[in-house]
Amino acid sequence: MPPADRPVVAALTAPGRYLISPDVPERGPFLSRLDRALAAGARRIQLRARGLAPAALADLARDAGLRCRMQGAELLVNGEPGLAADLGLGLHLRASQLMSLQARPLPPGQTVAASCHNAEELAQAEQLGLDFVVLGPVRATESHPEATPLGWERFSALRESVSLPIYALGGMKSADLGTARRHGAQGVAGIRNLWPR
Repeated sequence: MPPADRPVVAALTAPGRYLISPDVPERGPFLSRLDRALAAGARRIQLRARGLAPAALADLARDAGLRCRMQGAELLVNGEPGLAADLGLGLHLRASQLMSLQARPLPPGQTVAASCHNAEELAQAEQLGLDFVVLGPVRATESHPEATPLGWERFSALRESVSLPIYALGGMKSADLGTARRHGAQGVAGIRNLWPR
């Protein structure tokens, strides 16, 4: 499809919320929260569990992926292209990974997304043919207190530079969905404010 049509199609078909997993200290409580998120309608979720050993992460991703598939939801694994390929899951790239790539790391049909913070990273994501990105932080966040917030005006300007579906990241809540869409976003992404307690 023409690149300019991608955000339009995404706006009609892709979820408005992209949940990023909180820390995963214990498997049971995490899977319970995932089940609650899925029951509440979450349909695009990122498993971000950098502290887990590879075998534990693979086991958790397998179970979380199965739960998501059963509910018609999509699971992306953060930063692990081999694991995503092995399990048939989506992949979410860190900005440093994104900028080191020469080609899309997974075949079309297997979702690849990335974290972006500036025009260069957005351009790289578009050139590689990624499916969507998160852009931020729009607001100050507890998880990245050192980062300078973009604000909505800068977010909107960066959004105009590419034809990609973009989720606003950084201090987002479900109540921000309308504001995000008025500034050209597909929706909102986040950890604390989007997951069920």
